[in-house]
Amino acid sequence: MPTRCMICGGTEFTPLGAHKGHALFGCRECGFSFVHPMPGAAEITAIYDQYGSNQSYAGKAKRKVQRARRRIRRYMKCAPGKRFLDVGCNVGTAVEAAHELGLEAYGIDIDNESVGIARNLFPGGQYHAGPIESLPPEWGNFDFIYSAEVIEHISDPHTYFAALTPRVNPGAVLYLTTPDAGHWRVPKKFTDWNEVFPPDHLIYFTRDAMRRFLDRHGFDIVKFEFYLKPGLRVIARKR
Repeated sequence: MPTRCMICGGTEFTPLGAHKGHALFGCRECGFSFVHPMPGAAEITAIYDQYGSNQSYAGKAKRKVQRARRRIRRYMKCAPGKRFLDVGCNVGTAVEAAHELGLEAYGIDIDNESVGIARNLFPGGQYHAGPIESLPPEWGNFDFIYSAEVIEHISDPHTYFAALTPRVNPGAVLYLTTPDAGHWRVPKKFTDWNEVFPPDHLIYFTRDAMRRFLDRHGFDIVKFEFYLKPGLRVIARKR
């Protein structure tokens, strides 16, 4: 049993069952749900060695660029500048969408194969393979951070955001999507939810947990977009 919630510090938890040997728990205070104990770094890293979805994503790249372009266009005028970073860029579709919209487009992903595909498919952007801590210093800081379906894969979101936040300009826009553990369509039996498949997905936010988390890292939530499926679409601004 865990002892303290990494988001709110709560100490009471509900066991949510197990999936493929990984136990899950939910914080009774903020609703944050997570795998405990977390898998080791080697197990997590192995998932992204030649990530199996890369070729599938590349095959539907055109449609994904169009979808990302709609999302980015909606909020780009709210950003204080044109420097765009996709954190977890995969094969580069959001980077390409930002580039087509006239932004200075950059992408980072932990998977070398994904970044290689991105460079071949969409050479208009700049890409880096590695953890967020290795973001090239010469890239400077950013005005628009895009992070779609990434944070749920991370065992320590605080360390992740602690590395990202210094590279984010004041007033910058954050667009973040992730599964929503508090959505009314999540099954009563948590492990029946199709988003529960550790060790790929490790953490699950609710709106309350996301507010607390982003506030701790210097972001104010502007709004949660409506989403019929059990997912969070968060628009936030860096203080």
